[in-house]
Amino acid sequence: MRWTEQGRLVIDGATVLYSGKQDHHTHGVGLILSSCVAQALVGWRPVNERIITAKLYTRHAKVTIVQVYAPTEVTSEEEKEIFYTQLQGLLEEIPSYDIKLLIGDFKAGQ
Repeated sequence: MRWTEQGRLVIDGATVLYSGKQDHHTHGVGLILSSCVAQALVGWRPVNERIITAKLYTRHAKVTIVQVYAPTEVTSEEEKEIFYTQLQGLLEEIPSYDIKLLIGDFKAGQ
């Protein structure tokens, strides 16, 4: 998604969570939840234009989804290091009893 800023929309019953740059339509990450899954949503966080999290409380488990748009091969090593350090720290913050789902675009060779 290359939408600007952060937000939450409901489109045709689906909930769209998104986070992008403030002023450019570059990068950006989003998560689309069905109406059923959205009912379990208790919180979400737009970390930056490359990482977004959503916390779900289901009948059987607590689930944290981390959706990412990783830097590509042409991105500077410094920017890649910042991204992966931030992602690692975020994953370590998630309670151990939560089911962790790490999903996204990890294309390193593009």
